[in-house]
Amino acid sequence: MDKRICSILIPYREATAGILVFLQKRAKDAVRHPDDFGFFGGGMEPGESPEQALERETWEELSFKPTGYDFLGVYESAHTIRHVYSLKVENDFESKIQINEGQYGKFFTEQEYQSEPLITDKDKLILRDFYHLKRT
Repeated sequence: MDKRICSILIPYREATAGILVFLQKRAKDAVRHPDDFGFFGGGMEPGESPEQALERETWEELSFKPTGYDFLGVYESAHTIRHVYSLKVENDFESKIQINEGQYGKFFTEQEYQSEPLITDKDKLILRDFYHLKRT
């Protein structure tokens, strides 16, 4: 079985509570992890680079074109290879986007994501690395 190759974006902003990450509340009928919180992004199409997939998926899901994003890393699991990027966004980010997939988006503090049962352990591992990188 071939692994699904994806590109995902972690929009984040700085606040008095620390760094906040923006996650998607997935649709109740989503094929993968329904009704959980997860990242924006998705599978690469044939011939796409990871960056092209990131930009296309972010536009499809948020009506937002990311520019100036940073590469966090590649995360591989049994069924998926994920290219992960982060982007610092402005405080008015939510007014500049439109949620086109999933139920809604929500900003999480580091403590909130760690205790949120609707975020998968694989996503928490990526977020742990993201926060570690931002602290160093």
